[in-house]
Amino acid sequence: MNKQEPVSRIIFFSIIAQFVNLTGIFLISDILHLPLFMDTIGTVFIVFYAGLLPGLIVGLSYNIFRVFFIMLVFGNPFYPWESLYSLCGGAIAFFTWLLYWKNRNFYLSKTIVFLYLILISLVTTFASSVIGGSIEAVKRIFFGNQVYVNPVNNFVVSFLGQHFGLLVSCIFSRIPITLLDRIICTFMGVGIYQLVIKKERSQR
Repeated sequence: MNKQEPVSRIIFFSIIAQFVNLTGIFLISDILHLPLFMDTIGTVFIVFYAGLLPGLIVGLSYNIFRVFFIMLVFGNPFYPWESLYSLCGGAIAFFTWLLYWKNRNFYLSKTIVFLYLILISLVTTFASSVIGGSIEAVKRIFFGNQVYVNPVNNFVVSFLGQHFGLLVSCIFSRIPITLLDRIICTFMGVGIYQLVIKKERSQR
């Protein structure tokens, strides 16, 4: 946790971060039906702003909030196993923190910042694809087609149609979408962080 920030401010921005996550996927995936998740912008922001613990809390709780939100607001059946995707959010928070907070060279230059953000995007893409794809494979084994129609569903079906194995199909079908999603969410999350920091400094 960032000891320079008051706990009340960290809690406030953690709530805002979760709201940004939920709003992102609602607008991009649920409303516009674009093949993106856009549900980790707030997670990246809060990791940069406050560190690992708030990032893990926001990242790990996102899917739990989303499952109950969809059930209560839209009347969808309760799918508790969808909460397992919170592990993706937790992994994204951890690796973002590891590559940012543990790196003293992060702000050496704008080029270095850009390259590290790309590196964060690549590492979190790999972690999220492996974890999310593994969860998807297990769900399909036990529950068949009783899963949410998510942004990668059509890609999984395409891979399966080419006679790839289930686990390979679920993991590799996620990589193109997840990479684009991770790049956008990482840069947007850092952009929000920079705006907040600039605003806070102007008020001091």
